[in-house]
Amino acid sequence: MKSVKLISKDTMKIQFIAQSGFIITTDQGDVLIIDPWLDNPKFPVTTEDIPKVDFVFITHDHKDHGLDTGIELAIRDHATFVSGYDIVRHAQEKGVQSVESANIGGPFTSGNLSIVLIHAEHSSDIGVPVGFVIKTDDLTLYHMGDTGYFAHLDTIGVLYDIDVLMVPIGSRYTMGPAEAQLAIEDIGPEIVIPMHYNTFDKIAQNGEEFKNDVERRFAGIEVKLLQPGEQISI
Repeated sequence: MKSVKLISKDTMKIQFIAQSGFIITTDQGDVLIIDPWLDNPKFPVTTEDIPKVDFVFITHDHKDHGLDTGIELAIRDHATFVSGYDIVRHAQEKGVQSVESANIGGPFTSGNLSIVLIHAEHSSDIGVPVGFVIKTDDLTLYHMGDTGYFAHLDTIGVLYDIDVLMVPIGSRYTMGPAEAQLAIEDIGPEIVIPMHYNTFDKIAQNGEEFKNDVERRFAGIEVKLLQPGEQISI
């Protein structure tokens, strides 16, 4: 990816691609990519711009979440491909060798990571949509995927003690800002990264307003507004 510089261990680095796509370098040095929609209109890049990845995570198969690109990267880098059972089987048929076949349920270990597939209230042409709870030595993040608000998110907060929450706020296809605040209240993260908004007009939202509302309402929670291509360290 443009200007990507991988960091040393003991710090987590999160780079926003666009929409719901992220490159994450964990505190243990693993490089993960989630929903790599590279030909997005906000920060278009090519696979040549993407560093070598160790894990590819795909929440569902809609075009703006980069299933084909994820498969390409998994083959290129011999990376472990993680998704729901049906999408994993599709990836294997396309030539992916290293996979973690799973379904919505409890945690499993892959390399240095503990991973849980979480229900997402959405649609997918192949299999079912999911979110991911990904735990490293020191941090736990929850990428919610494309989802509407649903009950019992507080259980996820209790079970997995989420540090970083990646939450969609675009409305129409996912939660909007009001629903996302309910999810934040349930889950209780320390850091919130809004996603899946402002990529096109139908999901336009005011990110600054969302940040101000969340930080005013929930003491101790910090909202990180990432522009496409921007990267932060945690």
